[in-house]
Amino acid sequence: MIAYRLLLLLKFIGVIVYGGGLIGSFASTALADRKRAVHAIASPGLVVTWFAGYLLTTQLQIPLTEFWILGGILLSLASQLALVYSVSRDRRTVTAFAAAAFPLCLVLLLMVFRPTWSELRS
Repeated sequence: MIAYRLLLLLKFIGVIVYGGGLIGSFASTALADRKRAVHAIASPGLVVTWFAGYLLTTQLQIPLTEFWILGGILLSLASQLALVYSVSRDRRTVTAFAAAAFPLCLVLLLMVFRPTWSELRS
């Protein structure tokens, strides 16, 4: 049980780091700082989140093909791609921020409510 709690904590830390990188990439005014926020903070945070999430699924014996897991992976990837795109094109617009932040919010909803394929069929 302690391993589960530690992995959950690690995943939570990864999400916070990713969110901090997301905010930093839009709050910073210098392009170099924005790139650093994406590549040195948000990207490693996402890797930690994915790694801890994978270890949690193996510990709980949950298949990676569950709706909430696949949705989380795809939406977090979409958020990361939006971040990288906004920094590579030097765009700090509300639309660019929403394109990165909205998928992250959806991932958090999926992780909390954990909808499964069987729940979606009924």
